[in-house]
Amino acid sequence: MQPTRRSLLAAAMAGGLKMSAEPDSHFRGQIAASTVAALMRDEKLSRDALMVKLIARAKSHAHPPISNYFVGAVASGTSGSLYLGQNIEIPGNPLGLAVHGEQSAIANAYMCGEEGIDAVAVNGSPCGHCRQFLSEVSVNISMRVLMGDSLEMKLADLLPHAFGPKNLGFKQGAFPITHTRFSLSTGSNDVLAHEALNAAEQAYSPYSRSPSGAAILTSTGRVFAGAYIENAAFNPSLPPLQAALAGYFAAGPSAGDIERSVLVEGEKTAISQYATTKSTLSAFAPAARLDRFTF
Repeated sequence: MQPTRRSLLAAAMAGGLKMSAEPDSHFRGQIAASTVAALMRDEKLSRDALMVKLIARAKSHAHPPISNYFVGAVASGTSGSLYLGQNIEIPGNPLGLAVHGEQSAIANAYMCGEEGIDAVAVNGSPCGHCRQFLSEVSVNISMRVLMGDSLEMKLADLLPHAFGPKNLGFKQGAFPITHTRFSLSTGSNDVLAHEALNAAEQAYSPYSRSPSGAAILTSTGRVFAGAYIENAAFNPSLPPLQAALAGYFAAGPSAGDIERSVLVEGEKTAISQYATTKSTLSAFAPAARLDRFTF
């Protein structure tokens, strides 16, 4: 029996609907294009209206133990898929290491291999940090930003006279994703290390030229990987473990507890992610093992 119109949306809101084209064990906040189309058709909703409705689902996975301010975001991919994101605060760590909702949504799109982002919906006006991060998606910053159900603006209007990739001589931003092949220095057969290596191979680090990737293994056997995503203004850059955590939190409680993490980065690069990765991991899983591999 096919779900009714109302139950289909209710299932999506509650997380009981298989929304990814990937197996459930790979779900990291993606709503597949086919499911998006079905929801729009059955609920008689525009794409924008569906995005706004799904903010509540994204917001329900937020983790803000410091501010207690919950943020949900939904990014619209040019492929037709939607991506959920939520803010993540890291107890005992500097506020600058927190992940904003819009960053989470973009990170989930990035790690799902999305082609580009044309709109983002969020339950409030994006802060300056997020406007700067979003400007890295594309050099023309033509993205639309939906703020709740009553206001829509172009990112270019929210961030006039922007400073981004083109100011530093680059012709494209973080999307479309590019890949570079690396090999682990030790030649390890460690499966989690190769997940982190795959993430490092798609890292976006044009400014530091220090690509890196991280992967986490949970008690339920699930793996979440994250690539480093830089920003022209530097500070809004997203470390690889935070990119992995974006998918981990979007997956909800069924993801299980973090048991192990791997960081993969260059042996001789301008920056290292090890210290912040160790500090961030200890906040969520102090007993989890962290291994560092290089290429």
